Amino acid sequence: MGLDVDDATLKALQADNFDSLNEVVADTAFDRHLRFFNFGYRPVGDEQPAGPRLGAGFPNQDSAQLLFQLVGDADLSERDVVEIGCGRGGNLWLVRRTYQPASITGIDIAPRSIAFASEALPEADCHFAVGDAEDVPLPSGTADVVLSVETSCTYPRIESFFREVARLLRPGGRFLYTDLMPVELVDPFIEALGALGLRLDHRRDITANVSASRDARAARQRLAFGDRPDDDRSTMAEFVGESGSRLYDLLTQGDYQYTILRFTKVDEPEPSDDDLLSPEHQERVRHLAALAVELLTIPSAATPR
Repeated sequence: MGLDVDDATLKALQADNFDSLNEVVADTAFDRHLRFFNFGYRPVGDEQPAGPRLGAGFPNQDSAQLLFQLVGDADLSERDVVEIGCGRGGNLWLVRRTYQPASITGIDIAPRSIAFASEALPEADCHFAVGDAEDVPLPSGTADVVLSVETSCTYPRIESFFREVARLLRPGGRFLYTDLMPVELVDPFIEALGALGLRLDHRRDITANVSASRDARAARQRLAFGDRPDDDRSTMAEFVGESGSRLYDLLTQGDYQYTILRFTKVDEPEPSDDDLLSPEHQERVRHLAALAVELLTIPSAATPR
């Protein structure tokens, strides 16, 4: 996948990829249990898990631990929580179960993911909608907390996403953000969000913990996709970050880092059309979005566009 397609096409292909993954899972016995697609977090050394203790039968403790590490000391109680790129709703389900927010709202580009989340969480305080992270279909000042977990790497113009986060947050609101990022983009991302009135409160490189999760869990998680045609198997390995996949290499070879960032909205600067990222950084972002499409296209489900 090159950079010679427009952003709308890239996004449509991403939606197709995740809808295709939902179709794959729907054919297995794991469908109703599979809420998370993220790489997860595993404590290393003497580190103790964060958050509440989960029962031994909890289906994916590493993914839950990633959320608990991201939330940290942020207060979600009685807050309106919005997740952009919510997937099948696992993070919001766990937020509702653990932190007692006033409401949860999930936005995702993949219709089948939203359909699953809506059916799994039909309660009145739970809301889900298909939408673009770079043009979120919610009013300004909707959120006390915005979550973004392992999804921004698919956005071809990430600064539009950052502007949407700032627009959605109320004064004093929190942006809880984690993803696999090129090392050279972490500081520019922080600076861009700062220009939008968001103060960095916490920064942590958790690459070692995410790598430990993949080493321990990826091969088992791939079993949830059932018996796939031979051509699909490398793509399934990418979805779970299994050793030998390109995404596992990006995670473990030093040019990328999996980072937790927590921000507070402290200012409402005057809107500006000036670019938040340099042309070189914008090109790097778009290359990453195109790479995500390439790696996560399931051959048996791919259709020419």
